[in-house]
Amino acid sequence: MLRLLFFVLLFAAPALSTVANGQRYLPAIQYNPAIPTPAQYLGYEVGEWHVSHDQLVGYMRELDRLSDRIILQEYGRTHEHRPLLCLTVTAPENHARLDEIRGQRRRLADPAASAGLNPGDYPAVAYMGYSIHGNEASGSNAALLVAYYLAAAQTPEMAVFLKNTVILLDPCFNPDGLQRFSSWVNSRRGQSLMPDPAHDEFNEPWPGGRTNHYWFDLNRDWLVAQQPESIGRVGIFQEWLPNVLTDHHEMGSNSTFFFQPGVPSRVHPITPARNQELTARIGEYHARLLSEQKVLFFSGENYDDFYYGKGSTYPDGIGCIGILFEQASSRGGAQETDNGLLTFPYSIQNQVLTSLSTMQALTDMRTDLNTYLRDFFKTALDEARQDESRAYLFGDSLHGRPVREFLEILLRHRIRVHPLAEDVRLGEQFFVKNSAWVVPADQPNYRLVKSIFERRTDFPDSIFYDISAWTLPDAFGLHWAVADRRAYQPRWLGPELTKRPTWSTPPMPAPRPDTYAFAVESEGYDLPRLLAALHRADVRVLVATKSFRAEGRHYAAGSLLIPVERQTLNAAAIHVCMAQSGTQDVRVHLLTNGLTPEGPDLGSNNFVTLRAPKVVVVTGRGAGTAETGEAWHLLDTRYGLAPLLLDAERFANLDLSRYNTVVLANGNFSRLPADKLRQFVTAGGTVVATGAALRWLSGAGLVGLEFRNAITAPAGGRRPYGSMEEDRRALGLPGAIFEAELDLTHPLCYGYTRPRLPMFQGDTVFVEIANNPYATPAVFGADPLLAGYLHERHRKPASGAAAAIVSGVGSGRVICFSGSPNFRGFWYGTNRLFANAVFFGSVVGSGAVERR
Repeated sequence: MLRLLFFVLLFAAPALSTVANGQRYLPAIQYNPAIPTPAQYLGYEVGEWHVSHDQLVGYMRELDRLSDRIILQEYGRTHEHRPLLCLTVTAPENHARLDEIRGQRRRLADPAASAGLNPGDYPAVAYMGYSIHGNEASGSNAALLVAYYLAAAQTPEMAVFLKNTVILLDPCFNPDGLQRFSSWVNSRRGQSLMPDPAHDEFNEPWPGGRTNHYWFDLNRDWLVAQQPESIGRVGIFQEWLPNVLTDHHEMGSNSTFFFQPGVPSRVHPITPARNQELTARIGEYHARLLSEQKVLFFSGENYDDFYYGKGSTYPDGIGCIGILFEQASSRGGAQETDNGLLTFPYSIQNQVLTSLSTMQALTDMRTDLNTYLRDFFKTALDEARQDESRAYLFGDSLHGRPVREFLEILLRHRIRVHPLAEDVRLGEQFFVKNSAWVVPADQPNYRLVKSIFERRTDFPDSIFYDISAWTLPDAFGLHWAVADRRAYQPRWLGPELTKRPTWSTPPMPAPRPDTYAFAVESEGYDLPRLLAALHRADVRVLVATKSFRAEGRHYAAGSLLIPVERQTLNAAAIHVCMAQSGTQDVRVHLLTNGLTPEGPDLGSNNFVTLRAPKVVVVTGRGAGTAETGEAWHLLDTRYGLAPLLLDAERFANLDLSRYNTVVLANGNFSRLPADKLRQFVTAGGTVVATGAALRWLSGAGLVGLEFRNAITAPAGGRRPYGSMEEDRRALGLPGAIFEAELDLTHPLCYGYTRPRLPMFQGDTVFVEIANNPYATPAVFGADPLLAGYLHERHRKPASGAAAAIVSGVGSGRVICFSGSPNFRGFWYGTNRLFANAVFFGSVVGSGAVERR
């Protein structure tokens, strides 16, 4: 009873009341007058305006300056160079031993060291993060109040709480998105609030503030960590191994409030049942406090705990309890909803309340949560030793960017990786000593390892909140295999990697007096980057459309030729350009003679001069935000090719003679003038389109595609009314991995060496193969599903469907991908397909184009 009374005094919060210190939302207790309230710092009460990120940062720095409970860490910078901050909040005496506390947690998570430890002896740790979607701003505005409360609350109970707890408070997971959103909302807010949902304040322009600078959804990036915000967050998580992570979101305005657990059947099978039991126990604290404040809420519905790339699910794979909060969004100062007038202060209040209830649960359940952390890794080892899969091997001969980035991900998550100590053959797969790596299953991080490498196709449910498959070695396009217990040998393991390897890049030979040309092998993820650098320098580059042999080396179709004659730069300057291009896996050689013993001679018409891509990426309402951002990010950050970002509404006024390539990424481009785009293609332009954009192009008469009917309605017959919504949702394609067969002689497939390629398919865009026998360079196999969920009624349309088709009008090309070749920045394996469409699309012969 005394313990319960302690928390009633510490955490009970009168809803939207003004307490003695003038601060809204928080308990009426004593606060340190030396610590300014958010209102005193900002000059307005929290919730009257949307805090901008610079204001948020300023207040957190002020708390750090004035409170001995807080240490502020800047753990990174966004693409727009905004600081990423985390506040470590605990008792002053704990700050002197943070390294010791982190070491204790590392030992708790080490089965070799945890047996004699008492979990009740150690502080609990919570990682509390707000507004990973920038336009879900009640979270970051609530963070002002939560940080003040932790810094200034002056009670004996708070002193005990801080002694037994470490709070990692990240006030804004997505600074660029929050700044974009707050600027819009504040600029459309009057002195008198207009609550009509049609008001500009509630309707952001495209792309909105949800995403980061490159329009990535950061809440899907925890596992793959392709963005700087995610890299920093994961570093903090892995450094501390928190017991609980809270992820504060918003949802539709006509909803109420949600907290986890979600739908029980939609939890990843790898996640232990104990995780959901503890999640439910923590949920009781939220329910109690929200009920006291008469707040409507729900749990156990709508949301899942499946994809380990989400902020509330990633922790579940690492011994932590991830908690998702979803508050109905006011999207502005106050908005009319089905549940009455929804105000921004009310939204903030509920985020504060559940922050406080989390703290209460954290202290009450400290021993149980630490015990779970210890047992999670112990039982993981037990499960690993029962698994038939004993190790995962991967690598490539180039040590190119994909394998390097994949290794970075594994090391970032503290997964054990070893260089391969001897040559190994597994079936038809061959792995070379010191050119491949081994991830043993027998390690404490077994569950996360399994989720990364497995190709799961059986599921307890048919509905997914996000993707159903993410097999990372497939996504990275790696040569990889599973070693079962019959094949695996412990002697394969070289010394464990404890830091990123020191990589060497292929040599870039300097020209000699007798140099006739530079030749670049077709393989290499970074070949488009080299090509873009040469084009910027106005160097003439040719591509081989047939394989050839020169000076003892074989060159596949797609290899580049840079003759030294008739160039604007001399050979030495061309060499400098290539050496400074930043490539990691491109192999360049010197040739001294134009005569080849096999294949075309170097002056043959089978070497085609490439045009430098001048790319327009169409943006604006109708364009797929994520897919458009993925294309921009790829071209800009990996290839050094700056595209023109152009809203569809301004396309009619663009002088298209300055451009030769247009990208349409997964959307409905009905605002685009189809006649002007047709003229562009007819005159020789290239359009690269993905996903749903194919349907718009077909309707506009720009491509000759035949779509296989996607099943969108449940089968006939009588069904219960209550199952209608789930029946319809089960017919979606939540994101699966299909295997495609490639035509390695086609320009779209230049650089690939294996005839089969995993591809991501996130929509039911199934296209018949072209009537022209040469116009379908990638086609799904008869049974294409490698991993993920595919409804039985979609199996027939998917079987043998086209993954890529080259269509066209006049002299131009329209290159169509049914899926997402740049999905979320981590599908390195299919980036070259997209890049080839941009750089080599005009090379595709007119006889290999599907006409209407």
